[in-house]
Amino acid sequence: MNNRCFLHTIYIIVAILLFPTGIFAQRGDFRYYAQMNCIASGDEYAPYWFTANKNAISSVKSTSGYLRYGMSYSNTFGKKKNFRYDIAADIIAGFNQTSTISFQQAYADLSWKWLTLSIGSKERWGEQEYYQREQMEEITAFNTVNRYYPHLFSDQFSNTGIGGFIFSGNSRPIPQARIEIPEFVNIPGTKEWLRFRAYISYGFFTDGNYQRELVIINPKVKRGEGILYHGKGGFISVGKPSKFPVTFDGGLEMHTQFGGTLYNTTYGKVKMPTKFSDYIKAFIPMSGGEDTPTGEQTNIAGNQIGCWHAAFTIHTKPLEIRLYGEHMFEDFSQLFFFEYQMNNEGKRRTLIYPWRDMLLGINIANKSNFLPFISNIRYEFMTTRDQSGALYHDPSDYFYDQMDGCDDYLNHGIYPGWHHWGMGIGTPIIISPVYNKNGSLFFRSNRLIAHNIGINGIIDTKIPFAYKVNYTYSEHWGTYANPFNCKKYTTSVLAEITCMPRNAQWLSTVSLGYDKSDMIGENIGLMFTITHVGSFFK
Repeated sequence: MNNRCFLHTIYIIVAILLFPTGIFAQRGDFRYYAQMNCIASGDEYAPYWFTANKNAISSVKSTSGYLRYGMSYSNTFGKKKNFRYDIAADIIAGFNQTSTISFQQAYADLSWKWLTLSIGSKERWGEQEYYQREQMEEITAFNTVNRYYPHLFSDQFSNTGIGGFIFSGNSRPIPQARIEIPEFVNIPGTKEWLRFRAYISYGFFTDGNYQRELVIINPKVKRGEGILYHGKGGFISVGKPSKFPVTFDGGLEMHTQFGGTLYNTTYGKVKMPTKFSDYIKAFIPMSGGEDTPTGEQTNIAGNQIGCWHAAFTIHTKPLEIRLYGEHMFEDFSQLFFFEYQMNNEGKRRTLIYPWRDMLLGINIANKSNFLPFISNIRYEFMTTRDQSGALYHDPSDYFYDQMDGCDDYLNHGIYPGWHHWGMGIGTPIIISPVYNKNGSLFFRSNRLIAHNIGINGIIDTKIPFAYKVNYTYSEHWGTYANPFNCKKYTTSVLAEITCMPRNAQWLSTVSLGYDKSDMIGENIGLMFTITHVGSFFK
């Protein structure tokens, strides 16, 4: 499916939503929501946690706002109602945003039992948030907003972490066609001890015009247009809490940028190939052909990144304790605990190289009446300082041995980098290019350590209130190629409270944020959000 056909599909979806026809005569579930958001800050940027991991809905500018309106329709069909379709779209109009008017989501999902085909632009979150979100939906289900549209509140309420290494819901959604098993399903014959879920998708980036406009600020910007996207992942869950209190879940996800027209000072204008074989190379990482730059031929075609996930969960009546970790790799570098290296005579050796770059976390969920106003406490630690070491060298006549290193996370030698509309697709702890004052699309500091603490809960009174508190501290060294002259520090704090009356069709949130940072300045501000939902048939 080319970009034009894909866009036409999206337009048809939106037309159906905005001009209801006989399709809704079946009296399925037809809902709408409206949301208003305002940010006021007296400093250069909005506080970090006002924009981090929010699918780039809010602007990083000091003062901004938006109005958001969306609709969705769901229904089942078939003899045993095994088929289901979901159609949704929402539009955002705002000021001081990257776009004055934009479609945040526009998608159609067709599901058969546990299998789903999803086409369009849809908000998604990191793997750790996926797990905690299920629990939050149960806790906050008494409010109609969360019951109708969990992603409008419970996703943000549960999101007390710094997000996944390479995907966290920090940027605008990438339009794509995706085949997935979205929820864990039992593997036959295992008596519910083994479950799995997976996905595979192809899509495209929509920020070509945004990147082109940066040339006005900085003519040397490495940029791209019409870049394609591929993603895949597989996860397994082992255990049965009713029989044994410890379960394990983990897996692997990989993402790729490929194709497109690229502009940079090294290669000039390069039209990357998009033959069928290039889609295969995105799925199975392989070297580029003769129609690609030299760097693609000697390494792996496209910008290939991946992440391992692993977690153990201890299930008890008073508490549920989840210990989890992630490890990022680029191409095949640090995919495993060893690497193959060649010299210029073709002799190969195997080097054992332990993983030093990790995201480690613990989440404690309260399932008892002890301290009932605390739902979850989370602590995370992340380090990205190693990146396979500080040296990279291919065999030559002057130095025979290969040295792998300088992985330069999220940046790339040919592609602009792992971001969308200036916002990093991975964890926002690695400060996004949208903050670069010179207009570049380069992650200035991908070597860092970070600590994050998050707490959320519900004060269950006549009118329940939900709250969330985040404290994040990080130290930055820049990159291997462009290190900082001295270490930079960032501290960010968020305090948020939400009024969520029982069975009400609205909720409102007030947020206070503060940053003291050598990377994004000192910022303090207020954010106010109000959301209303309803149904056309009830």
